[in-house]
Amino acid sequence: MKRRFTLSIVMFAVGAGLLVAAGGFAGDANSAGDKRGGTLNIEVTTDFDHIDPAYAYFSHTWQMQGATQLRLFEFPDGKTGEAARQLEPRGATGFPRVSKNGLTYTFTIRGGYKFSNGQPVTAANYLHAIKRILNVKPPSDAVPFLTQDWAGAQAVADGKGESPSGVTVKGNTLTIKLTKVAPDLISRLSMPFFSAQPLSHSLNSEITSGPVHSAGPYYLVSREPNRNAVVNRNPNYKGPRKGMADSMRWTFGNSPAAQRLKIERGEADLGGFPPAEAAELAQKYGINKSRYFVKPSSVLWYLAFNHERPLFSGSAGLGNVKLKQAINYAVDRPQISRQFGYLGGKRTDQILPPTMAGYQDHNIYPIKGANPTKGNQLAKGQTRGGKAVFYTFATSFGPPVAQVVQFNLKQIGVDVEIKTFGRTVQHEKMATRGEPFDIGFEGWGQDYPDPYNFINVLLDGRRIQSANNQNVAYFNNAGYVAKMERASRLAGKTRYDAYKALDKDLMQNAAPWAPLVNRTTQIFTSDRIAKWVYQEVYSNTNIVSTELK
Repeated sequence: MKRRFTLSIVMFAVGAGLLVAAGGFAGDANSAGDKRGGTLNIEVTTDFDHIDPAYAYFSHTWQMQGATQLRLFEFPDGKTGEAARQLEPRGATGFPRVSKNGLTYTFTIRGGYKFSNGQPVTAANYLHAIKRILNVKPPSDAVPFLTQDWAGAQAVADGKGESPSGVTVKGNTLTIKLTKVAPDLISRLSMPFFSAQPLSHSLNSEITSGPVHSAGPYYLVSREPNRNAVVNRNPNYKGPRKGMADSMRWTFGNSPAAQRLKIERGEADLGGFPPAEAAELAQKYGINKSRYFVKPSSVLWYLAFNHERPLFSGSAGLGNVKLKQAINYAVDRPQISRQFGYLGGKRTDQILPPTMAGYQDHNIYPIKGANPTKGNQLAKGQTRGGKAVFYTFATSFGPPVAQVVQFNLKQIGVDVEIKTFGRTVQHEKMATRGEPFDIGFEGWGQDYPDPYNFINVLLDGRRIQSANNQNVAYFNNAGYVAKMERASRLAGKTRYDAYKALDKDLMQNAAPWAPLVNRTTQIFTSDRIAKWVYQEVYSNTNIVSTELK
């Protein structure tokens, strides 16, 4: 969300929401008198992408990692508004000491935390997480978060050494040296990639089976791929996050329709439902009253144009701009948004979501309906054979959105061949450089609330690697890389103004994507749930604080 957003799992959106749960669900689930115990049953269409913190990046995987991992800093449980977006120290005793030039950060690690296997958490465990990110093969999604400004990180990623020269441990302190000022460094360290890792975790290979020992409130006991996963309470956890359920169980693979039935029968507690049934649930349970909730989020669904394919390549990485603009005029955003179901999202034509600092509605492309006439004018002479391979996922709104796009592009002279996959497979294919797709249907939600996490993470060509790419448009233009770099070094209002202008510039003059819909978070709960907390930054249920009757 996250990272990459998972399909049809309405409860697992990611992004910065603005509302709290209403009715009997409002409030802090960690208050006195709360009931602890039981097993929280969660239904998900798609398996976790990975269970290894060095790789895990799907939204619902991060929800699990949020319950199991101990990060240096975390966003708070049970808070709303601006307070929900203020990082709090967890594995660190407080915020770091920062050198006058802004290039050296020193963190003091809090004592008293233990992994689920009883081993104490030290500064060395955080260094080990960083070393794993840079050493595992294939490369971790987190590598680009280090190589652009952490001293020595690129050398390790290139196979020269095991540990970056700029990250050192002395006693209970962890020091990170940068090559450039990075105003978002502490926010980056809130990602599960950087959580404390046991020294027994291999530096070079992925963890694929449980147990996965961790230092958060829970730890992953087991996982059967594409079937189920179980986490239990960490018996050694003494931190401030009070886990409510004794255990949590994920079941993978049931259809959204089957998930809804299981939730209504009390056989599952959280899960999805078919988008077409959202209006019925709203009528049956009301909105934000008892069991069906709709919250805004930062999740964006978009069409990524593959700039390394002949259809879109050219002009020093800028690509076939007129055809990309033509598609932005030709796509029918109202019809596409209908495929997300009742209250499923808001149409958009730009990169930053409305919940993000730096957002401004620039009104570049039509969001009230397609404009094939303008699309045809721009596409004339630019279709290069007139054929495009379209990658989507096989369930929920994946196929109908692809069919709408197929019809729309036919109107401007492009024949679309649709190829469908399981969601995890689709993303892994698109994230592998050289995969033969021209257009991909993709979703993204923030890792942390900053415009860098949309624009730089998804469109900076320097971040492209052999696999596990976030820039699945493979957009790489030197001029825009320089603009992104400049914006990333700014702070405060100047930073947000720069990203506001860059959002408009990119979509108006480069059009690397066709943005479609800013998704809402829709949450459907069983009657067994007594209380839960809405996590605003990640726009999902905070499963640590979810209380069963």
